[in-house]
Amino acid sequence: MGVLPLGSTARAQAANAPAAWPQENFDPQPAEGDLTLPMPCGGKMMFRRVDTFVGNGNWLADQQIRMGSPDEARASSEDLRFGRLVGGFSEDGKPERRFYYIGKYEVSLAQYDAVMGKGCEAKGAEGALPKEDAGWFDAITFTQRYSEWLLQNARESLPKEDGTPGFVRLPTESEWEFAARGGAKIMPSQEVGRVFPMEGPVSDYAWIGSPDSCNGQSQYIGTLKPNPLGLHDVLGNIGEIVLDPYQPTAPGRLHGQVGGFVVRGGSCLTSELEVRNADRREEPLYDTADGTARQAPFTGFRLAIGVPAGPSQSRINAFVKAAETRPTAGGELPAGANLAAVTRALAAEADRPVVAERLNRLASDIGAELNRRNEIEANGARMAVMSAAILMRGYRQEMNEADRLEAALQVASETVRPQYVKSIEGWRNRARLSGEAYLSLLVEATDNFGPDLLRGQLPRVSASFSYDGSAGLIKMTSRFVEQSARYKSRPPSDLNDFLKEALRPL
Repeated sequence: MGVLPLGSTARAQAANAPAAWPQENFDPQPAEGDLTLPMPCGGKMMFRRVDTFVGNGNWLADQQIRMGSPDEARASSEDLRFGRLVGGFSEDGKPERRFYYIGKYEVSLAQYDAVMGKGCEAKGAEGALPKEDAGWFDAITFTQRYSEWLLQNARESLPKEDGTPGFVRLPTESEWEFAARGGAKIMPSQEVGRVFPMEGPVSDYAWIGSPDSCNGQSQYIGTLKPNPLGLHDVLGNIGEIVLDPYQPTAPGRLHGQVGGFVVRGGSCLTSELEVRNADRREEPLYDTADGTARQAPFTGFRLAIGVPAGPSQSRINAFVKAAETRPTAGGELPAGANLAAVTRALAAEADRPVVAERLNRLASDIGAELNRRNEIEANGARMAVMSAAILMRGYRQEMNEADRLEAALQVASETVRPQYVKSIEGWRNRARLSGEAYLSLLVEATDNFGPDLLRGQLPRVSASFSYDGSAGLIKMTSRFVEQSARYKSRPPSDLNDFLKEALRPL
């Protein structure tokens, strides 16, 4: 065999390398904060981070989220209920602020074929269509093969928790619906909306069942506007398979019966009036007509990145400690926790098994009630911080407008001076009411919740205020919490000093 000329090996490798994918096949709308994972055939998969907030330093704490809809006609499958959720990844190994990742787009045909070994040939425009006519086993097999490829070929690209790399899977229903609604990027009042907040018609955000939309044919991924989290096509286009098996809904909860698999978000067959965050339907796992695994029309999936709940022995030990102590959202051991511990101790000493069982059940009920009350308290504190910032902004705007009119009054003609005086009086009265409301909230929130619990809500409140022009509101929340701490330690002789501070530059 002759000696290859210098550089010929590199040229041969370059010739055999997969061709670069068209941007529209994996990320037609790049955005700040995207997480990119590599794929076979030189492809890529995009993800978005979804923050969850618990704020009490407890690894066993989780977040309550709203799910379902109030539509009584769909109560058997979409009844209003609360779900539980917390991300598997954490910031700096601390439990207060945790997050997970979810696919920015539905899995495209090019991405599906690359993982499933159907060749690396260029797909062209067809590769940007979502993979559809899929079933639960198709999605599970895809996530298995993609995770194995990542762990064997691109382990360092995966996010890690306590040193353990994540893996690709389907999102749970709770993860899917929380992200579809906008996650922590929306206000609490928007959590119960039929669709996520939209600036324009539904057809700007979702491919739906109408002649001027997808008209019965799935459309290219990511060509419409995203939801507040930056997710595209989460409603409409194709339905999305999730990890959980289907369960009907009983009043306020999931029913105990388990059925087929769940498809979320509607599709090109969904009319504009029926598009909704709560959309969920059941598909059977198998097609009874031919005995094969079910592959449902207009059905595909998007991915999530998960991680083991106990990624290390130290984390497992932290779970055990959290179960023993169960601190409150403010970080202190509640008095009732002692009652739960005493009840369990009595159960351990009980002579009769039936008595021990009843005492253990009582201890669990006590713990669950304490957690529920702590969560209600934390939600109340969060609403107080948000309301305080909005009241402070109103007070600042009203005082600034009165001051502006005062300056204009000095040079106004005699004929218009009475109008200026009346307007100034009106703005001062509005500011007085806003100021009184702010001070009342400051006192009540400090007395009822305390500065520590109020401060613990700042990350989640800041996420809710993460829209253009909200930087001032975020700074006002911090100022409110600082004033709460000072009021708690030594109330000023004149509360109006806090209002003077509120007018200072942020």
